[in-house]
Amino acid sequence: MSGETKLVSAKEGGSVTLYPQLTEIKKDDVIDWRFGDNLIARVRNNNNPSVYEDELDGKFRGRLQLNGQTGDLTITKIKTTDAGVYEVSNSINTIRKTFSVSAGIVVGVVVLVAAVVVGVAGAV
Repeated sequence: MSGETKLVSAKEGGSVTLYPQLTEIKKDDVIDWRFGDNLIARVRNNNNPSVYEDELDGKFRGRLQLNGQTGDLTITKIKTTDAGVYEVSNSINTIRKTFSVSAGIVVGVVVLVAAVVVGVAGAV
């Protein structure tokens, strides 16, 4: 298991993209994005993205964009309440990445710090 930390900054109300950096999304692959324990987005069958805006009482309503080809998740209109743990998992390769995002306002700028922990689980 390896890890890295990335610093991402955006103006309040701006956007940030979390990149799973998957080399390829195959036809039968399912990619899930979670915020804590809640499923917030999914790509199924190589380009059929879905976002679950009603999760968490609509916390992300109208603010999530999911790229069905890359699995990248963009959060728009950044708020300090977007801080927390985001996890992306890939069903075929059993790859999991965790983004620990903290947000703070510094002179009108929301600073997001993403700590990425990458692990590869063996097939069962």
